[in-house]
Amino acid sequence: MVSDHKQQKRGFTLVELLVVIGVIAVLIGMLLPALNRARQQSRAVVCLSNLRQMGNAWNMYINDGKGFLPYSVWHTAPNGADLNDFVWTQFWVGLLNRYKVGSNQLLCPEAIEPISYNLGGGGGIIGAGTAKNSWSGQWQTASPVGIMISNTVINSTNDPAKQGYRVGSYGFNGNINAADKKPPSGTSSESHFGKKFNNVHPPAEVPVYYDATWIDNVGMENPSSAASLQMPNNLQGASSPAGGTNNHWRILIARHGRAINVCFADGHAARVGLEDVYNMKWTPYWKKYSLPNLPQK
Repeated sequence: MVSDHKQQKRGFTLVELLVVIGVIAVLIGMLLPALNRARQQSRAVVCLSNLRQMGNAWNMYINDGKGFLPYSVWHTAPNGADLNDFVWTQFWVGLLNRYKVGSNQLLCPEAIEPISYNLGGGGGIIGAGTAKNSWSGQWQTASPVGIMISNTVINSTNDPAKQGYRVGSYGFNGNINAADKKPPSGTSSESHFGKKFNNVHPPAEVPVYYDATWIDNVGMENPSSAASLQMPNNLQGASSPAGGTNNHWRILIARHGRAINVCFADGHAARVGLEDVYNMKWTPYWKKYSLPNLPQK
């Protein structure tokens, strides 16, 4: 028997619709932090891969050079050498490029965009980056130097004839450049390991390349204890003071959480918490200790 009353289709009430929307919003709120963490971890893995490639290139350079360490190169060249060619190809970025470390591998995925103006984040250093921005040679005022021949366009090749400038997210431990081994003087920790790789000891503890707001670290304050160490105002890399003994402010940056990635002299790469940055061996006379009093952000 067919009923005379057709059953009407029932839709959502306004209250039910609001409940569903609320549940979806809660789920999104729960998932987004997890997705963000997954993306950050993925970018950190790519960064470590970049540094491992740099470590491979470092080892090849040392082997090809019969154990000699690279010399410091910036704005001068030996007599008879072409200045542009020398500073562009012999600077540490150029040496890595020689061993097929491409420009994309010089950029941490967390700091791809070059600083878009002269922030001075490395301490009045022209073109220094931040925790989330790469450094840029565009803002150099003198040329040629290792990261700029002209400020017209990014040059990702090892050909100085193309002019341009370089960008990057990593720095180099300038204490590993070939120079006579001698104790630090004054308040600076600057001291070199010597001229050959066998002086870099132990290689598994000596940082070579790492996340940084500038191209290198040389003079780093290394007092008798962390209590007297001058700490940065924040971990964003945008307030670092000029030169001198404060080069460590360039690496005390929250790029991978409270950590940076580091390639060591033996070629391996690892995540290093900011509190343990001073537990690496930056120079042959380095005093190791943890940094417990870092800023929160």
